[in-house]
Amino acid sequence: MVFKMEDLLIMKFGGSCLIDSRSFNQIIRIISKYKERNKMILVNSAINGITNKLIEFYIKSCNEDSECSRIIEEIYTIHEQLIKRIIPSNKEEFQEAIEFLNNKIEDLKQLGRVITLIRPSPDIQDLIISYGETLSTFILTQYLNSNQIDSKFLQSNEIIITNDLFGNAIPLLEDTEPLIHDKLVPLLESKLDQIICITGFYGSTKDKKISTMGRGGSDLTAAILAYGLRNKFNSRVIYWKDVKGFLDADPRLARKTSLIQQISYIEAKELTFFGAKILHPLCLDINEKGNILSEIRSFREPDSAEYTTITKGIDKNGNTIKAITAIYKLSMVIVESDTMVPLPGTASKLFSLLGENNVNIVFITQSSSENNITLGIDYEDSKKVSFLLRNSEFFGKQWFRIVLNNEISLIAIIGAGILYTPGVAGKVFTTLGENNINILAIAQGSSELSFTAIIERKNCERAVNVLYDIFIG
Repeated sequence: MVFKMEDLLIMKFGGSCLIDSRSFNQIIRIISKYKERNKMILVNSAINGITNKLIEFYIKSCNEDSECSRIIEEIYTIHEQLIKRIIPSNKEEFQEAIEFLNNKIEDLKQLGRVITLIRPSPDIQDLIISYGETLSTFILTQYLNSNQIDSKFLQSNEIIITNDLFGNAIPLLEDTEPLIHDKLVPLLESKLDQIICITGFYGSTKDKKISTMGRGGSDLTAAILAYGLRNKFNSRVIYWKDVKGFLDADPRLARKTSLIQQISYIEAKELTFFGAKILHPLCLDINEKGNILSEIRSFREPDSAEYTTITKGIDKNGNTIKAITAIYKLSMVIVESDTMVPLPGTASKLFSLLGENNVNIVFITQSSSENNITLGIDYEDSKKVSFLLRNSEFFGKQWFRIVLNNEISLIAIIGAGILYTPGVAGKVFTTLGENNINILAIAQGSSELSFTAIIERKNCERAVNVLYDIFIG
């Protein structure tokens, strides 16, 4: 007899899904559609704009700014008005939500006073920022309970362990998985119809300090939960968004685009790296590791047949190229010298210098003669990199030429079909050449799922469109 695992659906709702009574009614409608066939966990972001207000509150508190009271009042009012709009005042859940809000606002005020007395620290900042998800998730839980949908509130720091890289923490899956299993499995099995509402975006370090996982961290929370429960349940994740899913080109640059309805995790990771910020890249990595089916669906059109499904398997019979995308604003650094060949460790010194100063490297290419290294970096880092290199003991005072170009874009051609189809690079060169678009540098990852070309920014939009016509059109 083959044992069949129960179905578990983890749904993540972003801040734009938690705006008013209409959007909360939509959540109930979505839950009702899936609830009969699945056990269910909901993961929530903070209400739109609240995270930024909490960051502002932390910064102002550090500077003993008089505006702190105004910010706290705004945070309170936004949540209070939402509670009043979605939960009738004669309900027990209304009073519980208001009381919870009052307590958390008082906590924030106390933290603000603490910051003025001690040295500001990233862990205090993360603690303050986490209140956004805590408030939104508790309010959603009380809203569901007020509508006779049995729901339980749970904070993610009880079940997710991360490293101590505050502000951009990485989950420690081996430490997290047993916590998720021990805490959630009994809850999921004890009450068949109960929905568990879990805060997104944050976990805790091993020494119990709140740690946030960066922008898109609530998506990551959903992936972590699915991974931790994969051996007990048949897990699936739905990310409810303002969009239907991944597009095959950037609509800000391309004349025409279409929805990608089926994509592999490895292709989706390439898309997110090269500009499609729909999902947290690490979220995709964890779902791939756990072989978990994921969907991106439109919150405004939950019944639409148009959505993106992400799976571990690669479709070898589909389109050769899944998407043409671009990083529009980029800077290119060329470090060049005839002395690089006899100088060992040049590349290592360069990467260490940039890494120690939190400079993100987008692409790397090096000539076979080893006398120059070309790097792509975020446009915002160009002045910092110029200063670091020109004032470096190694690069600034030996025979190196350092050239920065701040007027470039990166074009990426993405698809698993590149693995199986010869001549893709040649077609790129030919197409761009015929349109008088000069290629300044090229790079291809070892996965061979993407091919990138660096061009002048003034040609970016035209390059995206001519390549789209050739490969996808």
